[in-house]
Amino acid sequence: TAALSSTKTVSLKRSQIQQASGPCFAELDPTLGKKVRQNKNALALIVGIADYERTDAPAIYADKDAQFFHDYASLKLGIPDNKITIMVNDKAEQGDVILAVKDWMRRSSKPGKSDVYVFFAGHGLASDDGEKMYLLPYDGRPRLLDKTAILRDELFQDIATANPRSVTVFL
Repeated sequence: TAALSSTKTVSLKRSQIQQASGPCFAELDPTLGKKVRQNKNALALIVGIADYERTDAPAIYADKDAQFFHDYASLKLGIPDNKITIMVNDKAEQGDVILAVKDWMRRSSKPGKSDVYVFFAGHGLASDDGEKMYLLPYDGRPRLLDKTAILRDELFQDIATANPRSVTVFL
């Protein structure tokens, strides 16, 4: 309090960092290796929600997973970029996801010819009785699942109305 001060200098030296030598999954990296032939009849809907508007529990890295799956879809599944719809965080509201399936997918697919890929990274929840499964959109509320979430069975029915040749879903 009488304008007195003292200083002490401490030097820390760190030895070289040793990294664990775990398995390497280079064969899973979509940016490595040769590019596959384009599948002009394929389309992908990719949704990744890490930060929810009305949910305190984030789905850590879900948005990044969606971005990586976009690369995989383009480079390894051969889906043209104009046939990929990606919705990340606040771009994945309930209405947007439903319209993407009911409108975009139906217009973009060719009945009996299209290969459809759906990727969802985020929260999925079950009804209280465990009978119904829901995907939680960005603006969904866990306590109001039947009003604000996407019923998984309805999503599958909407995809089926497009009559694709195949459907592959990653949940």
